[in-house]
Parts: sequence; structure tokens; C-alpha cells
Amino acid sequence: MANKKYDDSLKQTVIEAVLEGHRSAAQVAIDYEVPKTAVSSWIRAYKLQHDLAALPLKNETAEQQIKRLTKELTQAKLEREILEKATAYFASLKK
Repeated sequence: MANKKYDDSLKQTVIEAVLEGHRSAAQVAIDYEVPKTAVSSWIRAYKLQHDLAALPLKNETAEQQIKRLTKELTQAKLEREILEKATAYFASLKK
């Protein structure tokens, strides 16, 4: 499928629908007939642009937020570990 351009107002509507927390990105993608990967990409870009990596969902309880943030922290630590190993590996190739 060719890359399709989407209107900025549609992107904003989709992002708001997901960030409100009432529907998943997959459900919003189905509802608005756009690929789930596009929705995920728009949300990721929006969060990076607005520095909202830890944005709480509107209907999220404190326990759910803690669980979500713990999962995000675990993922970030894993990514950092992989990057440290890759850096060490590539540094060893220069010697």
C-alpha cells in the first residue's frame, strides 16, 4: 500500500481520541479507517513533540499508572542496556 497523506485535523482528532483513554489505538484506527501503524506513529510523534512520554490516561487509576510507568521504565532500562552493549561493541571494532 502506498504512503497516504492524511489531513492534520484528522491526525489531531485521532490522537485526541486515543489520549482520552476511552479507546485503544487499534480501535481508533478501525473507527477512522486508518492503519494502526499510522495511529501509533502519530501518537508517538505527538508525545515526543509535547514531551508527554509519561502522559497519564484520563480514566487511569493510580495503580494502573504505576503499573504502566513501571513497564515503561523496564523497557527504557532494557533499551539503555542494549545501547551500552552496542556502543562497547562498536568501540572495540575501532581498536
